[in-house]
Amino acid sequence: MQVIKEICDKVAVISNGVIAEKGSVLDVFTNPQHEITKEFISVLLSNDLPAAFRGSEISTERVEGALLLLRLIFLGDRADDPVLAEMIRNCHGIECTMLFGNLDEIHGVPFGRFIVGLSGSEQAIQNALNFLSGKDVRVEVIGYVRRNNSAVD
Repeated sequence: MQVIKEICDKVAVISNGVIAEKGSVLDVFTNPQHEITKEFISVLLSNDLPAAFRGSEISTERVEGALLLLRLIFLGDRADDPVLAEMIRNCHGIECTMLFGNLDEIHGVPFGRFIVGLSGSEQAIQNALNFLSGKDVRVEVIGYVRRNNSAVD
């Protein structure tokens, strides 16, 4: 996958003899659609939850005391913009925890992949999600999750 990322312009992912996904390397690596592609990409670009959350139950419903985990993808000029700092300044009542971050480049196009945890009221979290969507950032909601050590009381 590293060689493909560095030297290829286009890529096709084949699963069981059928093309599961194809497109530009930048598009496929930063926005994989098929599950097999996501698995391949995760080998190169970490998609794992941070250690404190691995094995924790992930809920689509709000859980008291849990963080809403988001995977954020920043492309091109957005990769070095202070989008998260702006979100914190503009979305009152939101707390943002940086859990993982990686900056990379494909064919001269910078991209950033981050996992952040948000906490705050439902309205504050919704405001933060709306803010990020308006900033040309791809947002994938992972779900609400507690740290492994906080689930044991």
